Amino acid sequence: MSLSIKELKSSGAIYELNNISRGIEKEGLRVSPSGEISKNNHPNRLGSALTNPYLTTDFSEALLELITPVFNMPSECLDFLSEIHSFVIDGIEDELIWPFSMPPSIDAEEDVRIGSYGKSNSGMMKTIYRRGLANRYGRKMQAIAGIHYNFSFSDAFFEKLDSKDVQNKKNEVYLSIARNFKRQEWLYFYLYGSSPAINKNFTSHDVSDFNELNANELIKPYATTLRMGDLGYISKVQDELNISFNSLEDYLEGLKLALKKPHKAYEEIGEFSNNERIQLNTSIIQIENEYYNTIRPKRVCASGERPVNVLENEGINYLELRCVDLNPFNELGIDQEEINFLDLIMLKSALEESPPISNEEDKEIKENHQRIVNEGNKPELKLIRNGNELSLVELANLELEKLQSMLEEIAGDLEDSDSMRDSLSKQSKRVKGEEETISKRIIRNLEKTNSFQDLGLSLAETHKETLRNKTFKDQNRLIQAANTSIEEQQEIELRENQSFEAYLKEFLAKIS
Repeated sequence: MSLSIKELKSSGAIYELNNISRGIEKEGLRVSPSGEISKNNHPNRLGSALTNPYLTTDFSEALLELITPVFNMPSECLDFLSEIHSFVIDGIEDELIWPFSMPPSIDAEEDVRIGSYGKSNSGMMKTIYRRGLANRYGRKMQAIAGIHYNFSFSDAFFEKLDSKDVQNKKNEVYLSIARNFKRQEWLYFYLYGSSPAINKNFTSHDVSDFNELNANELIKPYATTLRMGDLGYISKVQDELNISFNSLEDYLEGLKLALKKPHKAYEEIGEFSNNERIQLNTSIIQIENEYYNTIRPKRVCASGERPVNVLENEGINYLELRCVDLNPFNELGIDQEEINFLDLIMLKSALEESPPISNEEDKEIKENHQRIVNEGNKPELKLIRNGNELSLVELANLELEKLQSMLEEIAGDLEDSDSMRDSLSKQSKRVKGEEETISKRIIRNLEKTNSFQDLGLSLAETHKETLRNKTFKDQNRLIQAANTSIEEQQEIELRENQSFEAYLKEFLAKIS
């Protein structure tokens, strides 16, 4: 199914495009002034990583996660993200926030300290889940940082399209977008991929196709986003499941299989070592969060509930884009130009036909994915469309023309159409070679400095100074949230009256 601009205009839903909701979850690795991953605890001034709604940790104690509320205006979302950053800068004292998605030099796996969330069952579950990730994928891989961008239309948007069955319309539209985003994610990776370099000690994978930047660092000369390739958040075990976006039923069936089916390698790891639990279970994924994909259908889920059940019972309420690299040249890791482009891709994905993805097309999507993340900057690169190989530049220009055409049709009803036009203009210049993509800019800078570590530190120091110089009227809400979160964690721990094993057994059995 697809929507049409004509349908949006006749129903009045077109005006609701001004009420799109956006939220950002931004990760950033704490490092010492010399660029080593922080060995320090999550700072107490930042509150409890278990219960602070704005500030937590992702995998490790050092991997901060900054969370904005949902906003309708990109500028408001970025302003709040900037405010949290400034609060963090004050709280981490002399430490820095590493600006790249790929981590700095990490000597040993043990240097990446697994996140600690207290003694409660919910806190222990988060820690043990991370032990499982460490045993399955390695701690260094979990030190990779990125951004999750959450996108949704207003309820009024769907009500105007189908007042009789709003939730079914949501499910159809969001899955349609997810399929089409997969079809064109290569364009986003080309323009905004930002992770072409690594430290040698990051991986034991074959890196024979990398160039030496110096004695300790490597660069893949045409890469755009290694984070989204085999060195990053790609799981071949999960890929083999081919979890489908063709219907909500298909998606849930695939997700449930991954949650229930044991995997031999994970069985060999075991659930315990020296009487300590080291993973939640031996399934292909321990819990829903472990499912890696560039985009995921989501719904807010109460603590202790299973996301797969909530999706089945209540349906999709937003889409989570998980493929956003940190822009190292921006102190927030993302700017409005990028948000505008993401929004345009999401709108185009909603307005174009979105047939089910066949097995053959799925292979094509995966092949294009590999080509663009590893060789996206190769001048003669070709991608596959409908079985035919076409040049990247040709396909990119074609997609940008479609985006431009769509924008002009709806611009009169959009309050922020000028900034969207500006974003598209930037993308056109990048495809034509008149401006650099982010990955090309990184590569050029690395060729000058010959040091990924030095460039990262220089940018981190610049960003810290920029954030220090920003002033906000009132940070009391962040201070209050931090203080309240510590009290909430203590209250949760005091209320516990169930053993962890009983809690875990009950949680895992909740899958319907």
